[in-house]
Amino acid sequence: MVQYVWSEQVDSILGAGESLEMLGVRNWALDQAGALEAVGRLSCQQIAVTGGDVYRPKNGRLEPTYDNWYCNRSDGERMCEYVERSIDVARNYISDYPNSDGGTFFSLVPLAW
Repeated sequence: MVQYVWSEQVDSILGAGESLEMLGVRNWALDQAGALEAVGRLSCQQIAVTGGDVYRPKNGRLEPTYDNWYCNRSDGERMCEYVERSIDVARNYISDYPNSDGGTFFSLVPLAW
């Protein structure tokens, strides 16, 4: 039996990135372009992005920068509104992150159902 990190659907999107297993994190990190593409694909699937973490290469492996973002669902917010807002927050954070010259990677935390 295949064991998924998130779901077959989400793993197929995020799995294009670098595995973070060596850091003890069951997720992947994608470069800026890959992360923005993944956010777009999650948006098309109506999957919210609850937050994410930033990584940079160091000594041949990815290391956390301890920068991150999150987007909690507001009281009374409809799920479709939350999905749209969380996608915007993720897209803006990734796009505006300083020094994203291909050496910055982002892990995404989709809403687990």
